[in-house]
Amino acid sequence: MTQEPKLRKIEYWQQVRPPTLLQYLYRRAVKEEMGKVRGKTGVEVDPETKRLAPSSAIEARKKLRGLTADIVLAEHPEWKDDYERDILGKPA
Repeated sequence: MTQEPKLRKIEYWQQVRPPTLLQYLYRRAVKEEMGKVRGKTGVEVDPETKRLAPSSAIEARKKLRGLTADIVLAEHPEWKDDYERDILGKPA
């Protein structure tokens, strides 16, 4: 004799929060670097894994290695003003 499983519907709500300054900086840096390698075609042997990988992925990995939000902020201090204007809504 088997019992029927009892099912109930559960809904979750998640509060959407704006990104932190560090998240904003890192995501913007990644977006800009990926835009530079976009369109690069071909397949190469990845020197680290010795497997075939897209050329754009290998190039992006090289450029983004060791990148932190603190490094990005040091290179682009004006992005902090963009964050305050775009995300926080403060006037320029």
